[in-house]
Amino acid sequence: MIEDLKGAETWRVFRIMSEFVEGFEEISDIGPAVTIFGSARFHRNHTYYKKAVEMIKKSMGKNKTKVSGTKEICNNLAF
Repeated sequence: MIEDLKGAETWRVFRIMSEFVEGFEEISDIGPAVTIFGSARFHRNHTYYKKAVEMIKKSMGKNKTKVSGTKEICNNLAF
């Protein structure tokens, strides 16, 4: 098993770690923010989708940064 980890794969952990470090450095000056993680599997008429809409509307104030990635629900409501 150890033999399988030799080479480029052993450095993979450092590449992943550097991505985390770069990400944290990029967002360190943002200030108060709301980040939404979700699923693309619920349709607009689903109960959970509707509850998420309510929660997002309540949590996203004028002075908060919206970090939504590609979540349709956040992008539609936040911007």
